[in-house]
Amino acid sequence: MTINPLVKELTRHSLIVAVITGALAFVFLYIFQTGTPMPVMYSVFVGSRFLVQGLANIVVIDIVHKYMADASSGKKKIIRYAFGFLFSFGFFFFTEPLGFYLSQPKNGPWIAATGPLLWLFQGAFNNILVIILQNFVILRYEKTKSDLENTMLRAANLESANLLLKQQIHPHFLFNALSMLKSLYKTDVRAGEEYLSHLVNFLRASLADPQSRISRLRDEIKLCNDYLEMQKIRFENALICTIDIPEPLLSGGSVPPFSIQSLIENAIKHNEVTESSPLVINIFYKEGRIFIENNIQARSRIDAPSGKGLINLLERYKILSDEEVIIRQDNKNFSVSIKVLANEAGDHRR
Repeated sequence: MTINPLVKELTRHSLIVAVITGALAFVFLYIFQTGTPMPVMYSVFVGSRFLVQGLANIVVIDIVHKYMADASSGKKKIIRYAFGFLFSFGFFFFTEPLGFYLSQPKNGPWIAATGPLLWLFQGAFNNILVIILQNFVILRYEKTKSDLENTMLRAANLESANLLLKQQIHPHFLFNALSMLKSLYKTDVRAGEEYLSHLVNFLRASLADPQSRISRLRDEIKLCNDYLEMQKIRFENALICTIDIPEPLLSGGSVPPFSIQSLIENAIKHNEVTESSPLVINIFYKEGRIFIENNIQARSRIDAPSGKGLINLLERYKILSDEEVIIRQDNKNFSVSIKVLANEAGDHRR
């Protein structure tokens, strides 16, 4: 017989119920039939008989599922119940005389007073109890299995969605970076070499672990520094960015990959960046959150659709954590804050 989790669970429950049934039989004889010469033997007999019935039904279940895998569930049940009842009838027909003998009071005659029809009825009744118990165990097992499969599928879908959202970040950035690199090599080869060096570092970091759901804060800040160095080559003194995050947090904290970098990119994309009106971006830590704040000097024309970066970040935080991405804006400043996540392991929902 194939040993699988369902068979193990059914066997375990059959053994437990057999012990309980034997104990109840002993209590019944002790209270109502005090003259029984062998109450312990009879109790063991009753429990063993229930266990044998349970095991016989488990064998039938395993055989039906193994050799009739393509049959309908209704047909499987009919065959299972039919074999179960046939076994019970025969089993009780041959064992009930022994049970009758073990349960008789002292000096009582050993006669088949109950009759074969009653034995068959008792066998059917016991088999019905076995079927009810096993159906309950099977339903619970199937529900647990289904819940586990749904959980695994949901996790796989979330991983796929998270990876897709991560991949949406790269094409727009890479197009702009290559366009800038081409322009620099035409006008300033040395600046182009420096820009290319930071671009290589940026791409190496971004491709290091494409399946990772979150990134260490230290790695994210290093990524941001390479990105900012590239932008400073482009904008020079027109872009001012400060990063103030405590050292312990850099080692212990995590955020979704490209979360801070994409917010810096978003600020540059939506605002004028000129030497006369520099764009000032401040990145700092406060009360468990990283704030990315910039002064507002909105561009009159934006090439890419507005809001895509923020929507991407909001969706990724929904996948990873119940913590909200908080967006605030007044007449002068625009601010986005994200929750620092604890570590790479496990789900960050609370």
